[in-house]
Amino acid sequence: MSLSGADTILIHGLPFRPFLSEAAIRQRVTELGREVAARYPQGNVTFVVMLKGAYVFAADLVRASGLAGEVSFVRTSSYSGTESAGQVQLLLAPEPELIRDRDVVLIEDIVDSGLTMQAFLPVLREMGARSILLVTLLHKPEAQRVDVPVDLIGFSIPTKFVVGYGLDYDGFGRQLPAIYQLDERY
Repeated sequence: MSLSGADTILIHGLPFRPFLSEAAIRQRVTELGREVAARYPQGNVTFVVMLKGAYVFAADLVRASGLAGEVSFVRTSSYSGTESAGQVQLLLAPEPELIRDRDVVLIEDIVDSGLTMQAFLPVLREMGARSILLVTLLHKPEAQRVDVPVDLIGFSIPTKFVVGYGLDYDGFGRQLPAIYQLDERY
């Protein structure tokens, strides 16, 4: 990754330009945290974090919610480069004892095609989750190919490829505090 010009960054030779600022993300995550807390006044939930992309968002959201609860991690794979591959593989499943008879807050970085959630939400239901609240930082409504219930959305965005704040392009860009969009002018 390298810097190239005013605020444009290069990742694997592709230019990305600023899209969502660190301040805008911080403000929206704080609002989402309050919304999650309001839905679970009892304060005891299981946070299920979709790896790898949602880890930064999840850490900030959990703190912003102020809720007590355990954290479990899930890892799926559906991307190849900058495109969704369309096939979803479950690489790491959540611990069953953290799901059964629990209110689950499922934290995702981005819902675009909806295929990952279409494949994974039934897994949580089969594991006996009492309720599931899907919270995503980003949503691409024009890219959504299947209907999935997204409960809380940080930002609705166009179908452009984005990196930063946990999201990556072939392993790079996760550390960026803001979100950058692929600049297709080049």
